[in-house]
Amino acid sequence: MSLHTFNLVPHCPGERVMPLAPLLTLPNGQRWVAQHYLRYQHTLQSVSALLAQIDFDAHTPLFAGQDAGGVYLQVGLIGRENYDRSNTLRAYKLVYGRKWRIDADTPTSEIIQTAFLAIKKAREHEVRELLTVRNAAGQTSAAFSNHHDLPLLAQQRSGLQPATKPAAGLTAELAALRFAQRRITLLQQVDLAGERVLLDLQLGPAPLARQLEGDLPEFAELAFSVILPRGAWAQLPYAIMDALIAHSDRHVDETFRFRGFARFSRANSIQAIAALSLHTRPYARDLADAQFAQIFRANNYEVDASRAPALGQGALAEKNQRLIGQFADLLGHLPQGYAQAPATQTA
Repeated sequence: MSLHTFNLVPHCPGERVMPLAPLLTLPNGQRWVAQHYLRYQHTLQSVSALLAQIDFDAHTPLFAGQDAGGVYLQVGLIGRENYDRSNTLRAYKLVYGRKWRIDADTPTSEIIQTAFLAIKKAREHEVRELLTVRNAAGQTSAAFSNHHDLPLLAQQRSGLQPATKPAAGLTAELAALRFAQRRITLLQQVDLAGERVLLDLQLGPAPLARQLEGDLPEFAELAFSVILPRGAWAQLPYAIMDALIAHSDRHVDETFRFRGFARFSRANSIQAIAALSLHTRPYARDLADAQFAQIFRANNYEVDASRAPALGQGALAEKNQRLIGQFADLLGHLPQGYAQAPATQTA
């Protein structure tokens, strides 16, 4: 029966069906072509149309653009200046995350998930700036910020090791930390087996100006827990940073929606998603059609080959040549320009 006989669920922009692709009958009776039987030719217009179907919050616009490097998506953040810690109300400002490149043959689902990851990483950038450390002189630094000079840190590595004197105690470590100008309070300390300790912590109220601004309400008086090796209080800022990023990521999991569906919400049944995934992959049945199997495998080979990078020249090329050369009979597509080492001759 012809593919066009059926009333197919519309696919997204930038997609077309492989010739002779088989149809699925979904558990609800709908007909569908599985994504692995689609070809993709995404453009600025198709990526824009996909991003328009994503909802997150009123402070996080998504943009699609194109430049000499191709199509990209980008996250905007409408918020306050993190480094302004005054007691006055701060104006809103719009900042932008990095550009996430989208190849034309990127599957639609991967584009949506790239937007999901881009939002997570843009928010992580902000969270890292909001956890601050205060020194004995009362000076404050965003020590976890992504804006530090990495070549300088690498050059000064010997001076960045922990002090030889005993680390500050738990109370002192907590007193030096703030998140978005909120104190971090110890609620409970529980000794665990294996020389570990669990700390139940809570963010205190924000200063009045920050409360009136109402930014990042998902962190308001947040209670969370961390586990550390007993007495390793110098690791506490790292553990707190991990917990705050995890909380931000979970907020994105529950809030990010495509066509109204929260794909990464924990309200979804993993077992049901697994069952639907298995239902869409009857490869033994589909590839029994020799003519379609040839089309399918040729398409996969073409896509995989197009993604192989050039080895290039210089120190990086030499490093990668040595790294790849350690693996004999390596499957997959080797970088363009890679010179396979001759086989060792045996007597």
